[in-house]
Amino acid sequence: MPLEIDINKEENSFALFGFDETLLNNKRLLFSFKRLGYELENQVISIPFREETQIKTLQEVQRLLKKFDISYSASEAIKDELKSYHKEEENFELFSENAKSIRNNEFKKNELLIQQFDQFQNVLKDIMDRRLYPLQLLSAFHMAFAQNSCNFAVPGAGKTSIVYGAYAYLKSLPNEDHKHVDKLLVIGPLSSFAPWENEYEECFGIKTSSFRLSGDPSISFEKKLEHFYSPNAPELSLIFHGGVDRFQTDIIDFLKRNKTMVVVDEAHRIKNPEGVWGRSVTEISKEAVSRVILTGTPVPNGYQDIFNLYKFIYPFKFKQILKFHYHNLEDMTANSSIDSNRVQELKENISPYFIRIKKDDLKLPPIEENYIQIDMEPYQREIYDFIESQYIEHFKVNSSATVKDVLNKAKLIRLRQAATNPSLLSKTLKDSLENNELTGEYDPNAVFTADTDEFVNDSEFFNKIVNYSTFEVPKKFDAILNTLKTKIFPENGKVIIWTIFIQNALELQSYLKDNHIKSKLLIGLVPQDEREITIKAFNNPKNDDFSVVIANPFSVAESISLHKGCHNAIYLERDYNCSNFLQSKDRIHRVGLNNDQITKYYYFVSTNSIDEVINSRLHLKIQRMEEIINDEIPLFKQIDDSDETDIIKELISNYAQRT
Repeated sequence: MPLEIDINKEENSFALFGFDETLLNNKRLLFSFKRLGYELENQVISIPFREETQIKTLQEVQRLLKKFDISYSASEAIKDELKSYHKEEENFELFSENAKSIRNNEFKKNELLIQQFDQFQNVLKDIMDRRLYPLQLLSAFHMAFAQNSCNFAVPGAGKTSIVYGAYAYLKSLPNEDHKHVDKLLVIGPLSSFAPWENEYEECFGIKTSSFRLSGDPSISFEKKLEHFYSPNAPELSLIFHGGVDRFQTDIIDFLKRNKTMVVVDEAHRIKNPEGVWGRSVTEISKEAVSRVILTGTPVPNGYQDIFNLYKFIYPFKFKQILKFHYHNLEDMTANSSIDSNRVQELKENISPYFIRIKKDDLKLPPIEENYIQIDMEPYQREIYDFIESQYIEHFKVNSSATVKDVLNKAKLIRLRQAATNPSLLSKTLKDSLENNELTGEYDPNAVFTADTDEFVNDSEFFNKIVNYSTFEVPKKFDAILNTLKTKIFPENGKVIIWTIFIQNALELQSYLKDNHIKSKLLIGLVPQDEREITIKAFNNPKNDDFSVVIANPFSVAESISLHKGCHNAIYLERDYNCSNFLQSKDRIHRVGLNNDQITKYYYFVSTNSIDEVINSRLHLKIQRMEEIINDEIPLFKQIDDSDETDIIKELISNYAQRT
C-alpha cells in the first residue's frame, strides 16, 4: 500500500500515513519537511497549512515526494480540494478577463456585464444625489465588480466620488451576497478626513455617522477602543496611516464582525513592505470584504512600490498576479526603460485590477497663467546681490558638488528667501520651513550657522537684514495687494496664496490686515480642526467673511478641494519640487468646474534673481512630468525632485549674463 495523503480541515494540516521506515530514514526529505513545520506522531506525519496557502503547501509536499521517488495516493477529500482549487482558478481567470474588459470599456458585447452595468447605474440613480461623469461611472463600476482594486486617477479626478459609487452599490446587495458591505473604513492623511465626511453628504444628500480614530486629541484612547466593539459602530471610520499599527488587533476584530470596505487613500505612503505602516495596513486587509487603493502616484520611487499596493488588495494572490518578486521589481526600476518588455509584462499582469484616469481625460476648462516680474526695492536688491555674489563664488569653487550637499541646499534656500523677503534671513531654516522640507538629513540650526557665515560676520550688513522690515515692505507683498485690488476683488473672486516659508505666511497675513484685508492661514502651525473650518468656509460661496487664504504646499497639497469657492492662485515664491507645485495647482482646477470657468494662476518672479532660474527649470521639469503622467503607471523617479544640480548650473550662467 503506497503512502496516502489526507487532509484534516479542523486542524488545518495534511496527514501522511502508510509509509515505511525507508521514508523515515530519508534525512534529506525530512529536512525539507522540517521547513514546512512537520510533526511525527503515531506513524503519521502532520504538515500544517494556512488557509490561504493550503494548495501551495500541498503542491510542495507532492513535489518533494516525486523528487525522492516516493509513490503516493491522494484521498477523496484531497481530490475534492484540488478540483475546487482548479475551478476557483478558472473562475478567477474569467473574472480577471471581465474586469479587464470593464477597465478598457470593451464589455459592450458581453450580455451579462451589460446587465450588471445597467443594474449598477440604476442603483446609483436611486441612491446617489451626485451624478458621476462617464469615466467616473466606469471606474466605480470596475471597482464594484472587481471588489478589490486600485484607482490611480490623477488629483482632481474625483476619486472619493468613485469610491462612494462603488460602496453604494456593494451596500445595496443582499446581506447574504459575499460582496455585500455595511461599513467603510478609510486609512489616509489627516487632511483627508473632512473631505471624506463632506463628500458623503455631497454624494448622498445626507450626513452619515462617522468616527475619527486618529487626529482628535479630545477623545481618549479608551473611547476610541469603544468604537471597535460597539454593535452600532458608525458607518464611516477614519484613521491615519500611522495609527493602524497601534490599533491593528482592534481593527482586525472590527473587520471580522463588520462587512467592511477598506480604502487606503494616498496609498503611496504605505509603499515600503518593510515599514511599520505598510506591514500593519496589509495585515488588516486579510479581513476586509472589499479593498481599495487610491493614489495618483502608484510608483513614486520605482516599480517595487506597486508590490505593497497589490499585497493589500489581494493578500492571498498578489504574487500570482504580479508574477515578479520584490527584488525583480527593484531591478526593473534600475535597469529597464519604461517601454521594456518586463515593464510591459508587469502592466499587463496588473491591468485587470487597476484603472487610471489621466489629466487629459478630465476635459477640464481652460487655465490662464500670468508671470509677473517684480523689481526689488533698493535695500532688498542690495541684500540679495551681496548674498548671491558670495554664494556664486562658492558654487564655482565647488562646481562638482550637488545640492545633496547640505551646504549647497541651504544656500539655495537662502537665495529664495532673499528674493522674496530678506527678513527671513534672520531666522533659522528650522523656523522658516515646515518640517516636511527639512527632515533627518541634517540639523537645520547647524546649517544656519554654516550657510550664513558670509554675512553674520559682517555686523553692519547683518543689521540691515535684522532691521529690513523697518526700511521696506517686500515688493512682492505690494504686488499681491495690487493684484487683489485690481484683478481679483473686482470680480468678487477668492484667492489662495501659496508660500513655502512659514514666516512669509505670517508677515503677509499681517500686511494684508494692515490694508484691511482679512485672510486665513492653512499652514502646519494651524491645528487640523481649525484648517477644516477655514476650508469649509472658504468653499462656501455665501461666506464673505474672508476671501484670501495663505497656504503652504507641504500642509495642504494633498486631499483637499478648493475649486468650489476659489478660481485664483498666487504664488509668492516657488521651490523646485514639481510634484508639490502641480498638486497645489490641482486644488482649484479639478472635476466639478463649470465649462466656462477660467482658473487663473499668478506667478511672482523677482527680476535678476534665483526666481527666474527656478521658473525656467521648473517649466522644463513640468513638461517632462506631464509626459510621464500620461503613462498608466507613471514612474516619477525619472523626475528627481530632490536634486537641484541644474539650478546651480543655470544660476551661475544666469549670473554671468547679467553682471
